[in-house]
Amino acid sequence: MYLAGIVVCIQFELAARREFVFRRTLRAAKARVDAASRVIKQQNERMRDVVREKERFFSSAYHDIQQPLAAINLFIRSARIKLEGGHAASHDFDVIEETARDLLDMFKDIQDYSELGSYVPHLAPVDTQTVLMEVFEQYLEPARSRGIAFRMSERRRHAPTIESDRSLFKRALSNFVSNAIKNTSAGAVVIGWVLIGERLRIDVWDTGVGISPAHRDAIFAEYYQIDNPGRDRSKGLGLGLSIVNRIIGILPKHSMRFRSVEGRGSRFSLYAPVSKIVPVLETDDRTDGKCMSVLKGKYILLCDDEPTVLEGLRRLFVSADALVDTAGSMAGFEAIFADDGRAPDIIVTDIRLCDGPTGIEVAERIRQHFAWVGVLPVAFITGELVSPQALRDFAQPFVLLRKSSTPENTLAEVSRFVAAQRPTGFDHVRDP
Repeated sequence: MYLAGIVVCIQFELAARREFVFRRTLRAAKARVDAASRVIKQQNERMRDVVREKERFFSSAYHDIQQPLAAINLFIRSARIKLEGGHAASHDFDVIEETARDLLDMFKDIQDYSELGSYVPHLAPVDTQTVLMEVFEQYLEPARSRGIAFRMSERRRHAPTIESDRSLFKRALSNFVSNAIKNTSAGAVVIGWVLIGERLRIDVWDTGVGISPAHRDAIFAEYYQIDNPGRDRSKGLGLGLSIVNRIIGILPKHSMRFRSVEGRGSRFSLYAPVSKIVPVLETDDRTDGKCMSVLKGKYILLCDDEPTVLEGLRRLFVSADALVDTAGSMAGFEAIFADDGRAPDIIVTDIRLCDGPTGIEVAERIRQHFAWVGVLPVAFITGELVSPQALRDFAQPFVLLRKSSTPENTLAEVSRFVAAQRPTGFDHVRDP
C-alpha cells in the first residue's frame, strides 16, 4: 500500500506539473499573441495614416499643379488675342514665364523628395563659405523682388570646412532660405554661422510670420504650410522643410533645430561636423558665358519622342551655337549612321520612348556605331522619378538631368558635362 501510494502521488505530481507548465506556456503564448496583435494594430493605423496623408498630398498637389496650368492657358489665349489685334503682349508672356517657373519648381520638389528615399550620400570636405555665397546670390533677387532685405552676417574669417555631401547640404540650406523668404512679408532674412566645438552651426533668421506652438510638430510633414489656406502657388508645395528633414536623416552627424516666436520670426539652424581636410575642388553652380560657350561648334545627337519637347531642346542647343541632329526614335538615326560622318560630341536623349528601344538602348546603339572614337558621353533628360541607381549598369560617362529644370540650367549642366570630358583637339570624323 505504501509503494502504491507513492506511485499514485508521483503521477498526480507529474500531472500537476504538466498542467502548470501548460498553463504558463499558454499564458506566455497568449501574451505574445496580444503583443503581436497590438503591433499589427499599430502598423495598420500607421498604414492608414500614411494612405490618408498620401491621398491628401496627391489631392492637394493635383489642385496646385492645375492652377498654374490653367493660368498659362488663359494668358496664352490673352496674348494671342493681343497679337492678332496688333497690341503688345509682353506682360502676358512675363506672367506665363513666371507661372511656368512656379510649375517647374513644384515638380522639382516632388522629384527631390522622391529621390531622397534611395540616395546614397557622398561625404567629402565642403567649402562652406562658397556654398553660403552661392545660396546668397541665388536668392538675392527673389528677396529683393519681395521687398525683403537679404544679407549675410559679416565675419572676419571664412566659415570652416565641413564634412558633408555638398549637393544635399546646399539643398537643405537653400530650402531654409527659400522658406524664410516665402514666409516673410516685411523685414529681413539673414544667413550666419557660429563654430561650436567640432560642429558648425549655420543659421537662417527671418522676421516672418513665426510658428505657433500648435504648428511646431507638423511643419516638417509633407505638404504642410502655415498661413497659406488659399494654397498660394508662389509658396510651393510645402515640401521644403520635409526635404530638409529627410536630408538630415541621411547625412551622418548632421542635425537641425529651430526657434520661433509667433508674429516675430524664426531661426532655423543646420549643424554639420567640421572637417580637418581642406577641399581640393569646389563645384560652381553659377551659369556664365564661358560655360555656355563650351557647346559652340559641338555636334549633338538629340532624341525625344515628344515633338514639341524635341524641337524646344533643339532650339535651346542651337542657341548655344551647337550643331544638332534630332530624332524621335532609334529609326530616325539610321540615315545618320548610313552617312558615316562626324561622330557626336554628346548624346542627349529621353529615357522613355514610346515605340521601340528605350533611350538607354538608343544611347548604347549610337555608342556601338561610333565605338572607334571611344565611349561617347550621354546626357539623359527625363521627366520620370528615376534614381541614378537605375543607370548603374550603364557605362560612364553619363549624367542624369531633369525636364523640370529651367532651360538655362539644362544648358549649363550639359555645358559643364561636355567641358568635363577629356578634350581630343579634333572633331570626331572617320578617315575615308
